[in-house]
Amino acid sequence: MEWALLTLMFIFGYITCKVSYFIKATRASVLLLKAAQLVSLGLLARAMEDFYYAKIYRMEKMIESQESDHNISAFSYRMEEELAAYKKKSVQGLIELHPSFFKEIVEFDDWASGMEYLKKNEQVVQAFFSRREDD
Repeated sequence: MEWALLTLMFIFGYITCKVSYFIKATRASVLLLKAAQLVSLGLLARAMEDFYYAKIYRMEKMIESQESDHNISAFSYRMEEELAAYKKKSVQGLIELHPSFFKEIVEFDDWASGMEYLKKNEQVVQAFFSRREDD
Protein backbone atom coordinates (compact mmCIF):
# COMPACT_ATOMS: atom_id res chain seq x y z
CA MET A 1 0.00 0.00 0.00
CA GLU A 2 2.83 2.36 0.88
CA TRP A 3 4.60 1.77 -2.46
CA ALA A 4 1.39 2.39 -4.36
CA LEU A 5 0.92 5.73 -2.56
CA LEU A 6 4.52 6.76 -3.22
CA THR A 7 4.21 5.76 -6.89
CA LEU A 8 0.99 7.76 -7.25
CA MET A 9 2.63 10.78 -5.58
CA PHE A 10 5.59 10.52 -7.97
CA ILE A 11 3.30 10.28 -11.02
CA PHE A 12 1.20 13.22 -9.79
CA GLY A 13 4.34 15.31 -9.20
CA TYR A 14 5.76 14.40 -12.60
CA ILE A 15 2.51 15.32 -14.40
CA THR A 16 2.21 18.55 -12.42
CA CYS A 17 5.77 19.48 -13.37
CA LYS A 18 5.14 18.78 -17.07
CA VAL A 19 1.91 20.79 -17.06
CA SER A 20 3.66 23.67 -15.30
CA TYR A 21 6.49 23.68 -17.90
CA PHE A 22 3.94 23.52 -20.72
CA ILE A 23 2.05 26.53 -19.34
CA LYS A 24 5.28 28.51 -18.89
CA ALA A 25 6.44 27.64 -22.41
CA THR A 26 3.07 28.59 -23.90
CA ARG A 27 3.10 31.91 -22.05
CA ALA A 28 6.65 32.62 -23.21
CA SER A 29 5.66 31.75 -26.79
CA VAL A 30 2.69 34.10 -26.70
CA LEU A 31 4.78 36.94 -25.25
CA LEU A 32 7.50 36.37 -27.83
CA LEU A 33 4.95 36.34 -30.62
CA LYS A 34 3.36 39.57 -29.41
CA ALA A 35 6.79 41.21 -29.20
CA ALA A 36 7.56 40.06 -32.74
CA GLN A 37 4.23 41.47 -33.93
CA LEU A 38 4.99 44.83 -32.35
CA VAL A 39 8.50 44.99 -33.77
CA SER A 40 7.24 44.00 -37.22
CA LEU A 41 4.48 46.60 -37.15
CA GLY A 42 6.96 49.20 -35.92
CA LEU A 43 9.32 48.42 -38.77
CA LEU A 44 6.46 48.61 -41.27
CA ALA A 45 5.37 51.98 -39.86
CA ARG A 46 8.92 53.31 -40.15
CA ALA A 47 9.14 52.03 -43.70
CA MET A 48 5.92 53.87 -44.53
CA GLU A 49 7.39 57.08 -43.12
CA ASP A 50 10.39 56.65 -45.41
CA PHE A 51 8.10 55.99 -48.38
CA TYR A 52 6.20 59.21 -47.70
CA TYR A 53 9.44 61.19 -47.34
CA ALA A 54 10.61 59.74 -50.66
CA LYS A 55 7.28 60.65 -52.27
CA ILE A 56 7.48 64.23 -51.03
CA TYR A 57 11.11 64.53 -52.13
CA ARG A 58 10.28 63.18 -55.59
CA MET A 59 7.34 65.55 -55.94
CA GLU A 60 9.55 68.50 -54.93
CA LYS A 61 12.09 67.49 -57.57
CA MET A 62 9.30 67.18 -60.14
CA ILE A 63 8.11 70.69 -59.28
CA GLU A 64 11.67 72.03 -59.49
CA SER A 65 12.13 70.46 -62.92
CA GLN A 66 8.80 72.02 -63.96
CA GLU A 67 6.95 68.79 -64.66
CA SER A 68 3.33 69.22 -65.63
CA ASP A 69 0.63 69.13 -62.97
CA HIS A 70 -0.78 66.08 -64.70
CA ASN A 71 2.51 64.17 -64.30
CA ILE A 72 2.82 65.19 -60.66
CA SER A 73 -0.74 64.15 -59.83
CA ALA A 74 -0.32 60.89 -61.79
CA PHE A 75 2.84 60.13 -59.82
CA SER A 76 1.06 60.94 -56.56
CA TYR A 77 -1.90 58.74 -57.47
CA ARG A 78 0.32 55.81 -58.51
CA MET A 79 2.39 56.14 -55.36
CA GLU A 80 -0.71 56.17 -53.14
CA GLU A 81 -2.02 53.03 -54.84
CA GLU A 82 1.31 51.26 -54.42
CA LEU A 83 1.50 52.26 -50.76
CA ALA A 84 -2.04 51.02 -50.13
CA ALA A 85 -1.19 47.69 -51.75
CA TYR A 86 2.03 47.50 -49.72
CA LYS A 87 0.14 48.13 -46.48
CA LYS A 88 -2.45 45.49 -47.28
CA LYS A 89 0.08 42.85 -48.35
CA SER A 90 2.47 43.48 -45.49
CA VAL A 91 -0.20 43.11 -42.78
CA GLN A 92 -1.73 40.16 -44.61
CA GLY A 93 1.67 38.49 -44.82
CA LEU A 94 2.34 39.15 -41.16
CA ILE A 95 -0.95 37.52 -40.18
CA GLU A 96 -0.38 34.54 -42.48
CA LEU A 97 2.97 33.83 -40.85
CA HIS A 98 1.25 32.85 -37.61
CA PRO A 99 0.64 29.14 -37.10
CA SER A 100 -3.02 28.20 -36.77
CA PHE A 101 -2.56 27.58 -33.05
CA PHE A 102 -1.67 31.27 -32.51
CA LYS A 103 -4.16 32.88 -34.94
CA GLU A 104 -6.44 33.95 -32.09
CA ILE A 105 -3.82 36.13 -30.40
CA VAL A 106 -3.44 38.37 -33.44
CA GLU A 107 -5.21 41.56 -32.42
CA PHE A 108 -5.27 43.23 -35.84
CA ASP A 109 -6.54 42.32 -39.28
CA ASP A 110 -5.69 45.33 -41.44
CA TRP A 111 -3.38 48.34 -41.50
CA ALA A 112 -5.63 50.62 -39.44
CA SER A 113 -6.17 48.09 -36.65
CA GLY A 114 -2.47 47.23 -36.76
CA MET A 115 -1.55 50.87 -36.20
CA GLU A 116 -4.07 51.08 -33.34
CA TYR A 117 -2.44 48.02 -31.77
CA LEU A 118 0.96 49.62 -32.27
CA LYS A 119 -0.22 52.86 -30.70
CA LYS A 120 -1.61 50.99 -27.65
CA ASN A 121 1.82 49.42 -27.15
CA GLU A 122 3.88 52.44 -28.18
CA GLN A 123 6.08 52.39 -25.08
CA VAL A 124 7.21 48.82 -25.73
CA VAL A 125 8.12 49.61 -29.32
CA GLN A 126 9.88 52.86 -28.36
CA ALA A 127 11.91 50.96 -25.78
CA PHE A 128 12.92 48.37 -28.38
CA PHE A 129 13.93 50.90 -31.02
CA SER A 130 15.76 53.14 -28.56
CA ARG A 131 18.01 50.31 -27.32
CA ARG A 132 21.63 50.69 -28.29
CA GLU A 133 23.77 47.86 -29.59
CA ASP A 134 25.99 47.83 -26.48
CA ASP A 135 23.02 47.20 -24.13
